[in-house]
Amino acid sequence: MQSLIKPTFFLLITVVGAVLAIAPAYAESDSRILVNIPFDFSVGNTPLKAGSYRIQELRSGILAFRSQDGQGQFALTVPDESANRSHQPQLVFTRYGNEAFLNKVFLSGNDDYYKLLPSSREKKLIQERTSGEELSLLIEPAR
Repeated sequence: MQSLIKPTFFLLITVVGAVLAIAPAYAESDSRILVNIPFDFSVGNTPLKAGSYRIQELRSGILAFRSQDGQGQFALTVPDESANRSHQPQLVFTRYGNEAFLNKVFLSGNDDYYKLLPSSREKKLIQERTSGEELSLLIEPAR
């Protein structure tokens, strides 16, 4: 009986280790997108240039934006009742005149969505009663 305890314990540790190694890899594949944004925009109070970005969920409610030239930005998100009817990765911007603000991010084909809080600049535009136009950018999933 004593001789079975060590191999059984080793097998159990191996299985648990394999499950823990596979789960983050699966979750990461659904929580990261590559996107080419064809216009300048703001994430929070930070203006970003048009270009290619990798958007990734780091932790629940925290998104990271990294451009091809290495510049990055983090954003805190809040729960929202939005629905992703297209079931495709998608970015939703609100445009006030020629200023665009990232409003929502849908990372995967299910209903995982992230709502960004309005920045002080966006709040000011809202107070000035500038009407906002919502723009959606569907994302071709990276391979």
